[in-house]
Amino acid sequence: MGHRGTRGLAPENTLVSFQIANRFTPYFELDTMLCGSGELVVIHDETVDRTTNGKGRVSDLSLEEIQSLDAGAFFSEEFVGESIPSLRELFEKMPSNCIFDIEVKSEGEEKERIRLAEALIPLLKELKIENRVFISSFDSFLLGKVKEKNPSLLRGQLLDSVWKEEDWKVSEPDLILPNHRSVTKEWISQLHKEGYLVIPYTANEEADWIRLKEAGVDGIITDRPDLLLSYLEK
Repeated sequence: MGHRGTRGLAPENTLVSFQIANRFTPYFELDTMLCGSGELVVIHDETVDRTTNGKGRVSDLSLEEIQSLDAGAFFSEEFVGESIPSLRELFEKMPSNCIFDIEVKSEGEEKERIRLAEALIPLLKELKIENRVFISSFDSFLLGKVKEKNPSLLRGQLLDSVWKEEDWKVSEPDLILPNHRSVTKEWISQLHKEGYLVIPYTANEEADWIRLKEAGVDGIITDRPDLLLSYLEK
């Protein structure tokens, strides 16, 4: 599963990043935020500072302002002029066989996180892609809200290296997305017995792919889907 498209080969969360990743996989992880004019945009950070030539909080900028920024130059000259896509644009321009893991951020006030979910769920329904996505978050409360609003949407619980099961099982997720360093064969076996799919993040080294494959994971999130595919084909 390509992380932010393929952030090892192209500027993360841009349309070209997903298009390049699609040469190697139809499975993608992405991040989304609400911009100041109310649209969902594909970006990881709360500000545009790190990945564009602009500055400011995503929530304070309109879609037009955000898409006027250069989101490719920070990566290399080859990608100068790439822009931040809206979530709608990304879904409409990618092939219909693509599957998306949409990470909903756990930062910010609770009401803002709920507002993001309330914008996302109708968009998925409008574009008729509810069966090609799952919603992931570190925030169990938010995943519970997603379930309330659309029980048919698959939900993935993101886990860092330390957690308590009672803290995340309340959201009744369908998938578990742990930090790859925390994965053991025994734990994966137990999660499978409990009915969970397990897709760790973000593993970029062959030694980790070997370990995860031997542990029995159901997928791997990586910055380099090209290299992971080559390993799996060996």
